[in-house]
Formats: sequence, structure tokens, C-alpha cells
Amino acid sequence: MEVKWHIAFCNVTITKYAGMTYRDYYSSPSNMLEAQLKASDFVEKRFGVGKFIVPYIDSPGCIFASFLGMPVIFPSEDELPYVDSSRPLLTRPDDIEKLLIRDYKTSGLMAKRWEAWQYYNSRGYKVRFWTTSGSVILTAFEITGNAILLWLMEEPEKAMKLLDVIVETDRYLESIDKELCGENPDGYTGDDFSGLLSPEMYKRFAIPCYKRIYEGKKTRFMHSELLRAAHLRIAKDMLDITSFHGAEAKNLTVEEMYEIMGHNFWVQITPKQMKEFTPYQIEEKIKEFANCGAEYVQIYPGRDTPDINMEVAISVMQRECKGGPVF
Repeated sequence: MEVKWHIAFCNVTITKYAGMTYRDYYSSPSNMLEAQLKASDFVEKRFGVGKFIVPYIDSPGCIFASFLGMPVIFPSEDELPYVDSSRPLLTRPDDIEKLLIRDYKTSGLMAKRWEAWQYYNSRGYKVRFWTTSGSVILTAFEITGNAILLWLMEEPEKAMKLLDVIVETDRYLESIDKELCGENPDGYTGDDFSGLLSPEMYKRFAIPCYKRIYEGKKTRFMHSELLRAAHLRIAKDMLDITSFHGAEAKNLTVEEMYEIMGHNFWVQITPKQMKEFTPYQIEEKIKEFANCGAEYVQIYPGRDTPDINMEVAISVMQRECKGGPVF
């Protein structure tokens, strides 16, 4: 198997290369599209990798919690929006009864996503409205002010009802996406906080949620940064995940990911490493990753990544990752 390579450009680097603040980037669909096109042009001219940035509807990570009714803070500084954890949506398990599936055209940040979808399509960019977040446990933490962990232990039936509502909401949004954009064969879960559950709780509470999210999907991609080997084995055995994104999976070794997933996993040079590593260290790490058994080697540049580190990383991936780039 020849390992492939990828560059993860996101809001952090798109706004950097477009010379735009987060506030301006998220203020309007026209600004967002302008920044993406501008950043793509810049990195193509500077590094020859503009194809990695394509127009898409970008939303802050708090969009799903916002859609459920969680208040969001928009900093005056050049920082990303985030949920107001001092005002949890649910303060006791019985509050779960208050959760409702809302109108995606008018509720929370989802309304801005609807506005952006209409704008992008009017400009000729056929983007998806929604690709499932699959962040069931993370969302439960956000809307309960982290109380969900206690509820799962003390009142598991009520807590499970909350997780069910989160899954139902995610699937509702996916059904809207299907109506607007057609079938999406790819399944995804991105649930960083699920690793805070014990393996037993993970199997009892998280796995049934993920089964519903992956139902009928051709591919089953999982991203989760706090899993341990026991969690990943459960996910592989019970969900048959087809690819695991091991970026910053600090509780998993590359050897464990390979043992459990075979070649079906990703490794990543993180934004911190892209900033702090010397060019030599970056070269050596990519060479190590290219021979560790992973299917994909990814770099994730940040706002503070030196240009020389980008240049070296791209050059070494082109040389070492014989499977070529994946856009």
C-alpha cells in the first residue's frame, strides 16, 4: 500500500492567508467565499497546493449546540465564536423534555448556514448544506455544562434520552441535506469528548448513537482525540469503522492504531508541531509517518506556521508519500 498525503486547511489558515478576521469571515457568506477563494489562490501561488482549499460552507464548532438553543459568545477580539458555558441549556436531567428539533432556517447559527447555502448555490458552487457532525457526547457536554457525565452515572435512562435527541436532531439535518443535495454515502462521527467515558460506558452509551448515525452509509469515518485502545477496538468491532482519523489522539500510539485498524487510519503533524518543529524535525516526522502503516499522512498548519516549515513538509510528503495527494 502506498501512503497518501493531505493538507488540512481550515478557518484558521483560510483567514490567515486571506488577511481576514474571524469576525469578518463569519459575518456574511460573501466574505466567507471571498476568503476561501483568496486563500486558495494565495497557497497555490506560494506553495502550489491551492487545490486543497475549495469553497464550502464553514461554521463555528458550536453550530450544533447553538441550533439546539445554546447561547454563543462572539468575541470582540480576533477569536472564534464559542458556547457560553456559564449558561447551560439544561441544568437537570428533567430539562431534557424541553429539547425540541427547531427550524433550521431560523434557529441559532444554523440559520446562517442556510443563508450561506443559498448564497453559494446562487454563485454556482454546489456545496452540501450539512454533513453530520456526529459529535453526540461533545454536544451533550456543551449543553449541560459538563453535567452529562454525572447524569450518565446517576440517571442513565434520562441521560440516554438526551443523547437520543441529539442523534435525532443530527439525522433530521441530514434528511434536509438529502432533500437539498442528494444522497451522501459517507458517514462521519467527530466526537472528541467520547474518550472521557470509560470503555464500558462508551459501549453502553456512545456506540448505539454512532450506529444510528452510520446506518446505511458506505464509509464510516471516525475522528476522536481522547480515545484509548480499548475504545477504538470497541468502535472497530461494533461499528466496523472504515477509517480512523488519529490526529492528536494523545492516548493512542501509532502502533495501537495500526494493530486495530490495519492501514485504515490517519496520522497528523499538528498545528503546534508545525509551528515549533524545526524543518529537520518535520522532515524526520513525515518520513516516520510515511512508514508507520497509516493510509494517510496529514499536516495541519496553523496561523503561526513558518513558511519554511510548510515548504519542507510539502516537499517531503511529495517525496515520501508515493500514493500522492488526496484533495
